[in-house]
Amino acid sequence: MSFEAAGFVGSDPFAAFDLPASAKRVVTFLRRPAELSLALPIEQDGAHIPIVTGTEVLSADVPGPKGPALMALLERTFGRTITTRTLHTVRKCAVA
Repeated sequence: MSFEAAGFVGSDPFAAFDLPASAKRVVTFLRRPAELSLALPIEQDGAHIPIVTGTEVLSADVPGPKGPALMALLERTFGRTITTRTLHTVRKCAVA
């Protein structure tokens, strides 16, 4: 099931997850629904993937001493043919 655009953009899709206030909220768009059997949430070096729904992946990143780990985790999990944007950017694009 995909996020409904108006509801997704107008809401806080991350509210249900216990993320640090400093975490950068990120949305990744997949070309087709993930066919992976994932044990969620996935957490590694400050990168969090709490939910995958249809072709959207919600994730968050808190850069640590090793630097940002989110993009490497996303690419290892879903491949390189993904599009990733901050939630702020997704909201700006939706109203443009």
